[in-house]
Amino acid sequence: MRILIVKPSSLGDVVHGLRVIAQAKGSGSDLNVDWVIKRGLSGILIASAIVNTIFFYDRGKGFFRYANLAAKIRRRNYDFILDMQGLIRSAFLVKLAKGVRKLGRADGREFSTLFYDSIGEKDRSIRIHAIDRMLPFLTALGISDFDESLPLQFSGSSLNGKLKKLLLGKKNVLLFPESRRKEKVWPFFKDLVKMLSSDRRFRVVVAGAESHRNEFSESLDLRGKVSLNELPALVGHADLVVSNDSAPLHVASAMGRPSVSLFGPTDPVRYGPYPADSDDSVVLHAPSRKIEDLQINTVYRAVAEKLGQANA
Repeated sequence: MRILIVKPSSLGDVVHGLRVIAQAKGSGSDLNVDWVIKRGLSGILIASAIVNTIFFYDRGKGFFRYANLAAKIRRRNYDFILDMQGLIRSAFLVKLAKGVRKLGRADGREFSTLFYDSIGEKDRSIRIHAIDRMLPFLTALGISDFDESLPLQFSGSSLNGKLKKLLLGKKNVLLFPESRRKEKVWPFFKDLVKMLSSDRRFRVVVAGAESHRNEFSESLDLRGKVSLNELPALVGHADLVVSNDSAPLHVASAMGRPSVSLFGPTDPVRYGPYPADSDDSVVLHAPSRKIEDLQINTVYRAVAEKLGQANA
């Protein structure tokens, strides 16, 4: 069976989609998966080792770039075409592609639902996890028996020898202080690094895309030094991940790594670790919905408790 997934972004949502499709890929069926993704994010698909062909979506590059993408897709015939994005730009690609069944999210926006058969929950106001909104795609593919924790180990991801050596010898506490949205960034990661670095049993590792700021001198600062393809392997070397609501948190959740996640304006019921009742994850949510109201001592205690469990 050949399927096409149209899910260009964002990175965390792509990870959600991969967790769902991985269950179909591992169901024993002969499944060939192609994927449309925003250029720059393909490393996560390669790391997953479940995608056969990658088509690049270049947002904002004009009509001819979009038409060229559509032409490439139309050279193939699919059994299923799945719009996991639910926007007009993704839905129109689904419309143009050649496939037996064209399915998409019932909660799609921008009139996207006019271009495919809708599945799943239509009401966007219902507080269900973003992954639960994608699970109906498995049913549509004929998959009913699957691991409900939706594990994904990213078997295509690995670290180079130099990075591996840096992570040997101690337990690693891996911090991701960044997020695409400023209001989701907890402002006290620097203080947390100072507090954690006093315990010599653990190595504090900071990762992310921003490599120009020298804020974490007490840590192993890998910002800007780890590719997207290497990210899951780095998470796999962590004994604990501490993160804002961002893509690395969702990678850690998919891999079943212990985590402490920090939420402010976003709802962890919708966007937190999955499944919500996992013993691997601790979620701290500011009641005010302002992430700066999460106190450093509250976060440190949660981290120290999880580390205590890891050291037991």
